[in-house]
Amino acid sequence: MSLSTRIIPGKLALFLVGKTAQNLETSTVVESKTLKSAPAYPDVVPKQKIVKVEQRVVDGVKADFLVKAYLPDIVVVEASLDIEDIFARGTQEVKRKLFGECRQILEGFGSDKDFEEDYTVFCVSKYDGDPEAYLDEFGEKIAQFLKNEDIPLDEEEVRATLSSSMKYSKDDITIVDWDGAFIFDPQADFQSNIELFEIANFQLLRSRILDADLDKRLVRTLTLLRTSKKLPFFRSRDVRQVLKEVIEIRTQSILESEAVEHNIKLIGDWYSARLYSLIAKKFHLENWSSGIREKLNTLEDVYTMAAENFSVSYRATLEFFILGGWFVLLLLYVGEFLMYKIFD
Repeated sequence: MSLSTRIIPGKLALFLVGKTAQNLETSTVVESKTLKSAPAYPDVVPKQKIVKVEQRVVDGVKADFLVKAYLPDIVVVEASLDIEDIFARGTQEVKRKLFGECRQILEGFGSDKDFEEDYTVFCVSKYDGDPEAYLDEFGEKIAQFLKNEDIPLDEEEVRATLSSSMKYSKDDITIVDWDGAFIFDPQADFQSNIELFEIANFQLLRSRILDADLDKRLVRTLTLLRTSKKLPFFRSRDVRQVLKEVIEIRTQSILESEAVEHNIKLIGDWYSARLYSLIAKKFHLENWSSGIREKLNTLEDVYTMAAENFSVSYRATLEFFILGGWFVLLLLYVGEFLMYKIFD
């Protein structure tokens, strides 16, 4: 029997990551366990904490839903269910229904729809031999699933998609793309990889949030500079306050955004570190970090120059009032002298 005529069972796992203003404090910590030889990295990645666990019936099958939090304000809604045939035509429709349930749960936390990330992981464990044989047979289907496409893809596009992959043993392989990943692992060690995908999406979401915040501050900068000449005394205080905020954001960005990638890379050539590097490259996390650093530099330079300009303007205004005061006193003295001469 050829591979193309076989039914390949699998597991469909997907998640939504969103931002909320709710308090997500909880005491239960999700432990990450892996069968692969890879070190744990305590205090390197942000801790995931359980918010709630529930089951829902999706497409006639019970699906597990796990809601987790990256404190203080990021929610992860994770869904999973077993698929009788992972390469069946209806798998994409089941995925859409699962995402619909996840989005409903996420909306219950008052999430910001402008700041959400979604990701799908197709997991296969019940197979024999080298999984690259399955890539040869189902390569186009895998690429379509990862790119969420129903139309036939060009052969070059399929090859490019499948090339973004890595192996740990001769019997497993993980294919990474922008919207999803395919994992073949005979030991069904999927959760540790899924956690890395969640961390990368968390990093991407946080970069998008910070980038949008910096854009707003750039607009605020223009507004301040346009009105600064009319109210230099009051605007100087605003500029100094914003400059302080920019410096605080820079510090927070270095401590939080770059710490995860930096510390994971320090682990060395372990499986998790190499997989995370592949994910980060696919998500262009380094480009996001560079863009944010450039905007922080621009903001800091502009506000520094503005603060210096306001300081000079304030001194000039103060000197003008002092000279004006002396001029008034001089006029009063001359007036008094003239009055004395007239009535003398």
